[in-house]
Amino acid sequence: MKIKRLIAKQLDFPMGGKVWNPVLKFQKKEIILVFVETDTGEFGVGEIWSFYGSCGALCYLINEDFAPLVEGQDPHFIDKIRERIAGLAPIGTIEGIMMNALSGVDMALWDLKGKLCQTPLYKLLGAYSDNVYTYASGGLYGKGKTVQDLKDEVSGYVAQGFEGVKIKIGGVPQNEDVERIAATRDAIGRDCRLMVDAVHAYSVPEALRLADAIKPLDIYWFESPVALDDMKGHTILNTRGGIPVCANESLYGVVDYMDLIERRATEFVHLDLCVCGGVTTAIKIAGIAEAHGMKCTLHAANGILLLAASVHFAASIPNLDSVEYHHVHQWMREYAPEETMALVEGPYLKPLENPGFGLDFLTPDFADKLIAELAEQAEEMG
Repeated sequence: MKIKRLIAKQLDFPMGGKVWNPVLKFQKKEIILVFVETDTGEFGVGEIWSFYGSCGALCYLINEDFAPLVEGQDPHFIDKIRERIAGLAPIGTIEGIMMNALSGVDMALWDLKGKLCQTPLYKLLGAYSDNVYTYASGGLYGKGKTVQDLKDEVSGYVAQGFEGVKIKIGGVPQNEDVERIAATRDAIGRDCRLMVDAVHAYSVPEALRLADAIKPLDIYWFESPVALDDMKGHTILNTRGGIPVCANESLYGVVDYMDLIERRATEFVHLDLCVCGGVTTAIKIAGIAEAHGMKCTLHAANGILLLAASVHFAASIPNLDSVEYHHVHQWMREYAPEETMALVEGPYLKPLENPGFGLDFLTPDFADKLIAELAEQAEEMG
């Protein structure tokens, strides 16, 4: 069996700039699906995203540069395929984007492996649990959105069965965010986890000042408080701020996570399968975190495939804290099996029992059809 084709397809979901986080107003959500097809007709699918800018460069990289390296290879040899791609990164100047793209290829290979073995991914990886704790993620800024609107939003999450809520901060003056955080705590009660995500908005003094102001509100974690590459700053916040730090979904590769963990720059090791290097790298990161007595949490603010894959991976590790259940970025949910996002026993999700990630509807033909539909939607929105 050989890989016949590697292809990436970009899907642009129009959002119209109605909501935003501290650094980005969402005009659209760009998602790339990565397909690995064998010469016997099987295929696996992965998913990636780009926080800022067009995903077109990622598509080009996969279709033009990765495909010749991958096609003709045995899909069972995932590490060997990864080495063919990643080995080029140190001699180029695009290591970050290459790792982002490689994450999608790696995910597709693991999905394919699960399908070839007729086994759900979490069991293929060595199941630890058959359900995973999720928290409700939302609380974005929006046009005309009031504090009462925020309270109504988060209390609705609790009514659905969630026992943890995360909101965005860092996009307005600190006194306004303190009011938003206090209102959220009031709405969800004291027994519910409350997490805040600054998306790297603050300097160290600013983040320390905010941490001091919100400590009485019993914050479960302070996510991405300072610049992504400021490991020292994260360490200061984690050791002196009085609130555990959660970091950092945009890191990639084992070396950067080793630095984060060994500095104790976080208490919750935050990773994204679309970014960190895929399932293969995530296995290593989770192992390092476990060796240091630290828990992992999975970032899943993209399409339904990322959520399904994250739940599978999360169910395979013993040191899981949580998986993000996003209430804005859950694209293609309407096409997925109902159980993909159906809460059980409170705030828990079960991994799908179909082979691989379990989302058989994600085919190249489906992607082409959806791309055409999204183009029509964008044209209607102007």
